[in-house]
Amino acid sequence: MYVREEARKGEGTSFRELGLSPEALEAVEKLGYNSPTPVQEAVIPAVLDGRNVMAAAQTGTGKTAAFLLPVLDRLGSEGRKRAPRGLVVTPTRELAFQIARVAEVVGSSTGYRSLAIVGGVGMESQRKQLERGCDIVVATPGRLIDLLDRGCVELSAVEVLVLDEADRMLDMGFLPSVQTIVKQVPHRRQTLLFSATLGDEVLKPIVSLAKDPVRVEVSPQGSVAESIEQYVLAVVPEAKKRVLVEVLRREGSRRVLVFVRGKHRAEHLSRILCKKGFSCGAVHGNRTQGQRSRALAQFGAGKTDVLVATDVLARGVDVSEVAYVVNLDVPHEPEAYVHRIGRTGRAGERGWALTLCSKEEYADLRRIERLTGTTIAPYPRADGIDCGEPEPFLDSKRRP
Repeated sequence: MYVREEARKGEGTSFRELGLSPEALEAVEKLGYNSPTPVQEAVIPAVLDGRNVMAAAQTGTGKTAAFLLPVLDRLGSEGRKRAPRGLVVTPTRELAFQIARVAEVVGSSTGYRSLAIVGGVGMESQRKQLERGCDIVVATPGRLIDLLDRGCVELSAVEVLVLDEADRMLDMGFLPSVQTIVKQVPHRRQTLLFSATLGDEVLKPIVSLAKDPVRVEVSPQGSVAESIEQYVLAVVPEAKKRVLVEVLRREGSRRVLVFVRGKHRAEHLSRILCKKGFSCGAVHGNRTQGQRSRALAQFGAGKTDVLVATDVLARGVDVSEVAYVVNLDVPHEPEAYVHRIGRTGRAGERGWALTLCSKEEYADLRRIERLTGTTIAPYPRADGIDCGEPEPFLDSKRRP
């Protein structure tokens, strides 16, 4: 069975019609959903029917609730009291915490307990929480393997296995860990696989894990939400930081995400912006989990205006009401661009994104435009900004 988004749009389906229990519908209200997104509309009935699912869905499409609502609605009431019956494996700590937060909301209505297991925090506290018991575990591969090796977690009661951001897990080299984890869960289980793309070559090492799946393609790889306006500004490399400062002063600095290449560059830029008088935090791989969580929490609460991040933040972290995104550096991977700017213009809100592009990065920009099928428009408010003297590699007449 193959379901495309276009086949399901405009039907006016409600969550009640998808077959969710009253408890799950209560959780829907707590999550603030009014009507199901296309991925929820396609995935929820399939999961409730016990089908395996392979879904291509970008971030911001509601896919976390698409699997958590039906999974936590149908977990069996029998089995071991303390062993988890649902397992979600995801590549990064930020994604794991985001999923666990949604699971906590759903569990408050359905009566199930969830636990996030990630690296970067004390293992002993996680071991004690596992001993107390939980119904669903949300884990990053490395820490889950550590706990499995120590005999601290039992996966023989797992009824549903979810592999979220499966393509990224493979890109990050987690295939051996995923294979080890799969060997620990029962052969007879429900498997849900979510990825940015369902390309057979990309998912070839793990595609066989989901037998006879319902295949759902909600948004094609490279699609950008219509709610996001995209702009580009030609800048010489050494002028990028001062251009960013000027943009923040002109456009406002509240709730702005700035993406850069490299951990050291993120830390350095954050310090520069603080010295310029901006309230700024940073999220990158050299920060501890506690530091990353605090930076995200402060940004989400409005205590920090600007958040500088590497692509560790590009996927799956749901920060509401981001005013706009600035790409200080053009990402090498076109897909990363889609995920970066997808942090704004969410949940029906409008947003915009500005990419500062040097001549050396133009080839990367063109790959992004080919992937997204878009010609990114020149930044219309560039008058008076000192961009250095970039060579005219961008056509001033380009139109989106």
